[in-house]
Formats: sequence, structure tokens, C-alpha cells
Amino acid sequence: MVDLYSTALIATAIVIAGIIAIRAKISSSIIEVVLGVILANVLMVKIESWLEFLATFGGLTLTFLAGAEVESALLKRKAKVSGIIGSLAFLVPLIAEIAFLTLITDWTWQTKFAMSLALTTTSVAVVYAVLTEYEIMRTDLGKIIVAVTFVNDILVIIGISFIQPSFNILTAIFLLTLPVLVFVIPKLINNMILKFGKRAIEVEVRFIFAALFIVSFFADQAKMHAVFGAFVLGLIFANSLQKHQEIMGKMRTVTFTVLSPAFFIKAGMLISATAVVQSAALIGGLLAVKLASKFGGCYLLCRKWIPEAPEFSTLLFSTGLTIGTITATVGRDLGVLNQTQFTVTLTAVILSAVVPTIIAKKFVPQKV
Repeated sequence: MVDLYSTALIATAIVIAGIIAIRAKISSSIIEVVLGVILANVLMVKIESWLEFLATFGGLTLTFLAGAEVESALLKRKAKVSGIIGSLAFLVPLIAEIAFLTLITDWTWQTKFAMSLALTTTSVAVVYAVLTEYEIMRTDLGKIIVAVTFVNDILVIIGISFIQPSFNILTAIFLLTLPVLVFVIPKLINNMILKFGKRAIEVEVRFIFAALFIVSFFADQAKMHAVFGAFVLGLIFANSLQKHQEIMGKMRTVTFTVLSPAFFIKAGMLISATAVVQSAALIGGLLAVKLASKFGGCYLLCRKWIPEAPEFSTLLFSTGLTIGTITATVGRDLGVLNQTQFTVTLTAVILSAVVPTIIAKKFVPQKV
């Protein structure tokens, strides 16, 4: 039987998170994590099976949307700049965080890799929010920043498959199947829209969710992890969904009304408040290393290729939230991160969404 006490509190938390996020002009995901911490550590709410399902669904859907947001034409136009800066925005923090953890801990390689990978991300959600707020999204500057963000997160998603690698013959079969899906799925979704679109039962949205679960399942069986399958499927759907923004809007509505809040609240409920206090120095160190390494890896190139806003761009590349949270959650689900390590990683990820964003607002370019 469903615990209605927990259900009511979580539902209320979702509403409160949305209101606070709008008033404070920050991502609701951050508030949802904080409220999740309060629910578990203060009100002693337990993670119910329904929340577990919604959170898993939410993580896959968020990853799918991250892939679906990728504009292939934009990446092609900005290939050199986005490829080089995006790769360094990924590699330099990854190496720096691993070196830092190696210096101060005796944790396993997999643990250090998972924690470091979660802290290499650039938050698409934060970047979109800041660029939209300052009306930079449609400018050349905004397009370059978004392209770099895409490259950074694509590399992180690929990296997730190497947290606990155990590739087999199914891996090869899955990878060989992907080119077939590239041709088949766009035709299927276009036929769905043509024959069944604009009806109350939303067959095309049902089809997308079904495809998401199927591909994620096979990716998991192929030892590539479900989120890799979700992201790749998003990439495959990208061009079709970008032509049908009404469907993309429906996907976002379902995701950000219920699924995404469930994912972030559950993540917050897994955080130990005691571990945050006890590991405050380590959390601060991980955050400092991320910011310093992002600056070291990106700033000079930003001065060369984004001269109108090198500081602003570098700081946005230093943010992290959704993909970082997903990476940390995958590490925990695989047993690579224990509760303390997960807490430390997720707290540092959340702080990396807040601190660079606050500083970046002091460097907003006046003319772009």
C-alpha cells in the first residue's frame, strides 16, 4: 500500500520547489535536491517504490532530452571551436579531479573516476537559463557556448559507460544496431505524427517513451548503461523533434512537472546531512579543483575564440547539474559510490551549479 504521508509531503515539496525557483530565479532542480535532503534527514520520509520508478524514469527522460536538444547543424558550424574547448572542458577537470582524489584518498580507481566524471559536466539547464535571461541565446556567442556545452556533456555520457566497463558481444551488436535506428526511428516518428498526431491520447509521445525504455533496456544489457541508450536515442530523435516543437513541449511538460522533480528529490533524499558536515573540506576542495581546472582548460581558448566574453563563457562551462547528478546516481547504483561518496559528489555538483552562475552574472557581456 502506498504511504500517503510520504506521497503528500513529496507532492507538496514539488510545488514549493517550483515557487521558490521562480521567485529566486534559480533552477528548480537545486531546490528539489535541498527539499529532498530535508524530507529524508528531518521529516524521516522514506524512498517509496513509486518514487524509485519515477526517479529512474526521470533520469532517463532528462538524459533523452539532453540528447534531443543537441543541434547537429550547430555542432557542424562550430565544429572546431566547440570540439576543442568542449574536449578540454571535459578532460582537464577529469584529470585534475582524479589527481586531487588520488592525493588525498585511498579510494578505488572506479570511485575516483565516477566522482571526477560527475564534476566535469557543463549544465545545459543552467547555460540555457542564463543565456535566455540576458537575451544572448540567439546570438553567435550563445550558439558557441551551447555547442561547447553539448560536446562536454556528450563526452561525459560516453564516459559513464566506463565507470564499470564489462563490454561483451551484446555491446558490439548494440553499437552496430544504432546506425539502423538512425534511419528507422525518424521515419517511424514522422509516420506516427502524420497518422495519429494532434489527438488527445498522444500516440507519438507514448511511442517516444516506449522507444526510450526499449533502447535503454538493450543499452543496459549491452553493458553501455541505460543512460547512454537514452542519450543516443535523444540524438536520433533530435532533428525530428526540433521540427515538431509541440511534441518537444509535451515531453518537457511531462518531464518537468513530475519526472524531473522525482529524480532530484530522490537524489536529495540519498544525501546524508551528517556526511555533508563531516566532509565539508573535501566538498570545498572538489569544487575548487573543478573551477580552477575549467578555468585552466578553457580560459585562454575562450580569449582566442570568444574574445567578447571569455570570463563569462568560462564560468558557464564550469557549471554542472543534471548530467552531473545522473552520473553520481549511476555511480551509486553500480555500487561504485557509497552514501558518503555520493553525498560529497552530489553536493559539489550542486554547488558548481550555483557558485559559477553567481560569479558569471558580474561578467555578462554588454554588446554581443
